[in-house]
Amino acid sequence: MRGIQPTLARRRTAPETAVRRALTGSLSAPDPTVLRALVIGVAIVQSVVLGLLARRGHWLSDDLEFLVQGGQGFAPRELLTPLNDHIAPGLRFVYATFAELAPLNWDFTVVSRVLLQALAIALLGLLLLRLLGSSWWVLTGTVVYALTPLSMPSFMSLSSGVNNLPAHVFGLLLLHATVDWSTGRRRRAVAYGPLSVLISLACWEKSGLILVTALALSLYLREIPLKLWLRRTWPYAAALTVPIIAFGILYAVNGNPSAGHLPGFGTLVELAGKSFAVPLGALAGGPWNWSPVAGVFGLADAPAVVPVLGGIVAVVLLVTAWRQDRRVLLLWGSVAVYTLVTLVLVSYGRFDGFGDVFTVHYHYWSDLSIPLTLAVVLTAKSLRIPPLVAVGVGLAWAAGSVVSLATFAQTWDDNPSRPYFTTLRAELESAGPAVNLWDTRLPESLSIALSADPRISPVLRTAGIPFQLQSSASEPRMVDDTGRIRPAHLSAWAKDVIPPKEKGICSVVLQGAETMTFPLRATTAEHPTANWFVKIGYLSSREDTVAVELVGTDGRAVAVPPAARAAWPAGLANSYLGPAPMTDLAAVRIRTTDPRTNLCIGNIEIGLPQVSE
Repeated sequence: MRGIQPTLARRRTAPETAVRRALTGSLSAPDPTVLRALVIGVAIVQSVVLGLLARRGHWLSDDLEFLVQGGQGFAPRELLTPLNDHIAPGLRFVYATFAELAPLNWDFTVVSRVLLQALAIALLGLLLLRLLGSSWWVLTGTVVYALTPLSMPSFMSLSSGVNNLPAHVFGLLLLHATVDWSTGRRRRAVAYGPLSVLISLACWEKSGLILVTALALSLYLREIPLKLWLRRTWPYAAALTVPIIAFGILYAVNGNPSAGHLPGFGTLVELAGKSFAVPLGALAGGPWNWSPVAGVFGLADAPAVVPVLGGIVAVVLLVTAWRQDRRVLLLWGSVAVYTLVTLVLVSYGRFDGFGDVFTVHYHYWSDLSIPLTLAVVLTAKSLRIPPLVAVGVGLAWAAGSVVSLATFAQTWDDNPSRPYFTTLRAELESAGPAVNLWDTRLPESLSIALSADPRISPVLRTAGIPFQLQSSASEPRMVDDTGRIRPAHLSAWAKDVIPPKEKGICSVVLQGAETMTFPLRATTAEHPTANWFVKIGYLSSREDTVAVELVGTDGRAVAVPPAARAAWPAGLANSYLGPAPMTDLAAVRIRTTDPRTNLCIGNIEIGLPQVSE
């Protein structure tokens, strides 16, 4: 194996060879030290610019859910909690770190992403330096990777970035390890190659597709007969198989795969067209435009001309690769495999619920930028075109990319979460820790319908912000959609039917362990379903623990979550409960278990909190 290294160096990485393969001989070969400095400069500038843009946005619904879960700590059970149909202990670990070190601190997350983005760009540039030697194509490829719109949406969205940025960093480390193995540095390759695969899989299972690029790169670097290459490469392949098996066992034991199926052939062909339009569009600096409905989530809305222009570029590059260096077609093959596998995964697991939305969701396409950049640069270096034409094409691609980045940045800048949380923090600081709040859901602009728990209280608790939750001490107030704390009341949809008093001050008394069911009198003839809140007026001489259930029209009962303090305080007061799981209403059931209970029920109202005018 040691004999391979000098041959590789002469053929693939020697400076004089790289210069001969450069676009034009009018430029002298750059000094490697200068080239490294330029690569690092591009990495720093681009990542800082993206960081400044990311600061203009804020938390999305997924981020808040994961942050709340991260607040549960670093126990293996918490880290292995399924995430939809994924298992991502790496993502859980990162969010647990955010919750521990800087809860609800957006700038802290931005700094961490800037560091990872800069590292990924530097790794890509240094990989090209190892493949091409001291060539200006190294800098060109670094700029292409840094500017491609494929990865920008995933940087902006925190949950997507926590998935994809480690996939970029550790995927590129795997490619560096692959080069190490091909050049005889076996121990070093085995030391960090398999570990990179394991960490990448722990953050994003789909990142395992980088193994296809690693295979293509290894074959691209091959300088010996195939049979001998197989004999010398299988130990490395076996080492990379270990983390795959380990993660597979982890997923089989703790995962929660969702049932799905592929759509019909015609629909699949249509989805394939949209899938391949993603890498083709990237070759034209696309998508240029983003969906106005959900652009902040990275849904592309490319004009038809974008994949057409990208297709022209692809044809030119593929013909060049076929004529000049057919081994580069291996890298193009890895791009095709990545696209096809992504198509199948998204179609199988997401089409039934979301249609073609996730086909154009750039969260799923971020790390495609690695094999695509390698394929483009390793092909383009063989092009024989006039320098002015090359400069014009490069500037046109850069202009398209800047348009794509700028239009996304504009959409991202409209993210309402930053002013919401800024206002809410200021309001809470002004109101003080005694402020009493209804546990209403976050605004629709921040919390999507799929959110498992859209309530405001888990977010505030994770952030360590002191407040009272539906305390009996006062009428709760409500956080409105702008983050302001406003006076509020319970807009009752239904009330109890309590018999009139016959004697004394109370007509309904629960004594000892007792259960009572109260029919409800609705304010309308309809029976809507909602996450209802409950207000119960009561009188008690002692502190009681009471369970409340809502009974639907089908007879099914759902428990109403108690307030932060489960026991009802003694005295004449109101108990504020909820929100309950989604249900309609027919009756309310109250249960006591303590034999010493002597609880008088005065009134029951069920409805939804509203801001008082």
